This record gives sequence, C-alpha cells and structure tokens, in this order.
Amino acid sequence: MSEPPVKKLVWLASFPKSGNTWLRVFLANYIMNSKEPFPINKIHMLTFSDMMGSPYEKLTGKLLRDLSDIEIHSFRPRVHRALASQKADVMLVKTHQAVLNLQEISTVTLDVTKASIYILRNPFDVAVSYAHHCGLQPSETLKLLSSKRHNTRGDGKTTVPQYLGRWCDHVRSWVDDEQLSPLVLRYEDMKQRPEIEFAKAVQHLGMKVDEERLRRAIRFSSFDELASQESEDGFVERARNADRFFRGGRVGDGLACFTEAEVESVIEDHRAVLQRFRYLDGSGQLTL
Repeated sequence: MSEPPVKKLVWLASFPKSGNTWLRVFLANYIMNSKEPFPINKIHMLTFSDMMGSPYEKLTGKLLRDLSDIEIHSFRPRVHRALASQKADVMLVKTHQAVLNLQEISTVTLDVTKASIYILRNPFDVAVSYAHHCGLQPSETLKLLSSKRHNTRGDGKTTVPQYLGRWCDHVRSWVDDEQLSPLVLRYEDMKQRPEIEFAKAVQHLGMKVDEERLRRAIRFSSFDELASQESEDGFVERARNADRFFRGGRVGDGLACFTEAEVESVIEDHRAVLQRFRYLDGSGQLTL
C-alpha cells in the first residue's frame, strides 16, 4: 500500500504586486534568524515560485516551449507532490493563481497542502505597481483587474501560465475556500501595524513568536532595506520592463493615477469585496 501524501506545502498567495515578496523576505529572515539581512537574491532557496517551469521540463522530458498550456496544467498536481516530497518540514510556495478547476484539475493540490496565507491590497495601488512591473499604463492594468480572462501566459522558457481572473474573484477564490482556510492579511495593515500582522503569519505556520526575532525580521525586510539591496545587487525577480522591483510601497498613492470615472467603475466591479475588507466605509466611500 502506498504512503498517503504528505501535507507540506504552505501557499503564499496573492494577486500580483500585493506584498507577496515582502512576506516571503520577512519569513526568510525570521526562519533563518540571521544577524544580517537575508539576501533577496537567495529567496528562491527558501520559497518556491509556482510559476517556475523547470519542474515541468524534468517531469515530461520536454522543453517548456513544446508543452501546451493544457499539458502544463495536467502536470500541476505531480509538480506539487514532488515539492511535498522534499526533505524540508514545510515548503513555502509563492503563487498568483486563483483557486479554480481547469480540465477537472485544481490549480492548488489540496492533499499535499499544510496551510495557506492570502495577502490582499487595494486594487488601485495594485494596478499602478502592476503597470510598472509589466511596462503598461495604469489604466491598462486597471482593466486587467476586471477581466475574467486575465492570466499570465508564461514565457515559454522559464515560467508557466497562471490564471488570475478578476481581482475580486481572485480574492474570494482563496478566502472563501473552506478546505484551505487561509490566514488573510491586508497589505495596508501590514504597513500600519507590522508587528501584529507578521506575528499572525508566524503563528499560522506553527512557529513560536519571539519578539526580538520578529522585530529584527521586520527591520530586515523593510522597504528601505529591500530597495538598498536591489540598488546594490539588482533583483532576479524584477521584470524586464520594470526599472526596479521595490518602488515605494506606499498606501493610497494609486488613486491619483485614475479618473473619477475609472475609480467609480472599479468600485462597481468589486464593491462586495471592497466593502468586506474595509476598503469602503459604511457609506460606500473609499477608506484609502
């Protein structure tokens, strides 16, 4: 009789440009408990990106460019189970996938999932940061956040497709999944009260919160530290179209980039989720 799957994967999930890398760097610093900041260009040593193509090439014996999107997706469960077979006690997995079934196969393999954390950020700041990342105009990325067909295609060389859909649907796909039951963190709260929010992440992963270690990991993953490292050594995850990855991380700046009509359109498209996660107050006004 075969051994049951080991529940080892911890999903760090978010819509792109919502704080995923920030959380990953914090966790790297907390887990390693180093007296020096953890190098951002070594983050892949502690967290796996769900969009990396190399495991698919190893499993199929084919180059990524020779695999169709359907073939790639059919191998997702095997890739996830291969990750869960590694020696580490847990495997931290970054993903921008929405939780959904394609060809009756889920984008998230539950039988090897230990826990999950979902980070969300207001869509206006997401759209502006995403625009810089993709080399697009903010109005273009704002439309992507309301597109049910929104996905990242993968480059056919090193990355595979990820299926995002609308911003509000992406949020709900994770936070309303009863089997995943993720810890939900708002980017805005992480900025305003980092010790409280990051402590929640530590506890959710079953680790003890050490106050001194927590404060040091927060300091070592601050924007100034990350921007300084990128300025000195670059960052391997910076997109080719972006001048830098760590741009500013401020809350609420995105609103100034959009017309009143664009803002109203986003509110209408995502109203229920905006209200649910306190981006709209009781009278329907933005709280940014």
